[in-house]
Amino acid sequence: MASSKQPAVFLSHGAGPCWFMDGNDFPQVANVDKNSAGAKWFRQLPHQLGQNEQNKPKAILLVTAHWETDGVVNISAQSQHTDLYYDYGGFPRETYDIKFQPKGDLQLSQQVLELLQNSGFNAVLNSKRNFDHGVFIPLKLMYPDADIPVVSMSILDTYSPEQHIAIGKALSPLRERGVLIIGSGAITHALAPGTQSNVFVDAVTNTLQTLSEKEREDVLINWTKLPYARENHGREDHLSPLHVVVGAAGQDRCQILNPHLSKTLAAYSFS
Repeated sequence: MASSKQPAVFLSHGAGPCWFMDGNDFPQVANVDKNSAGAKWFRQLPHQLGQNEQNKPKAILLVTAHWETDGVVNISAQSQHTDLYYDYGGFPRETYDIKFQPKGDLQLSQQVLELLQNSGFNAVLNSKRNFDHGVFIPLKLMYPDADIPVVSMSILDTYSPEQHIAIGKALSPLRERGVLIIGSGAITHALAPGTQSNVFVDAVTNTLQTLSEKEREDVLINWTKLPYARENHGREDHLSPLHVVVGAAGQDRCQILNPHLSKTLAAYSFS
């Protein structure tokens, strides 16, 4: 396992379990099914991030948009994950049989707890919470063998950009310890027309790629001033993981990882 610095990554995790469905059986998801360009991209992402047997993360800390907590950051604390939380409805029976059973990392869970508490955040270990689809859908695509320990973490239901950026800053030292930090959400999460979505995503991408650390943090703190912001995020739960990732990124440069896909699936890496 690697001890080299790992990137901070934001992923747009897609719609429920569609990446594991077959568009031949369900034509309505043909563009985002298991044979789509998006699913293929997710499967090769570890390679794109430079991972191999000699350079793998020691563990993954994933901040999920689908776990909101009130005033206290929750951190998963199971030594072995067996059951999943299928937090979606109306999908085919087989999508509730998806399995993803990585080890947890209790030492990492404790480190996350201490880093947050030392930065003034209320935080608690949670040994009951199972992985929601914001965790297991992208990670099963990326790591089908479930051979890297995973810890998941909640967002705060205030959605405060300042707080979530500060959370990311508190967690940033983990990257030097070989921990891959992933924010799993969506760059757009509403039914805005395509042109409005594209304009918003372009504004976010330009902010992340061209501005300094402080400048991009300032823009993301005031993200509602970006064009068509509320049309793309009526609630910003799916944007909060990006705030965490930007905080963890520090001065690192941003790369858009999937420019060949729909802009609504935009993903970014900071390294």
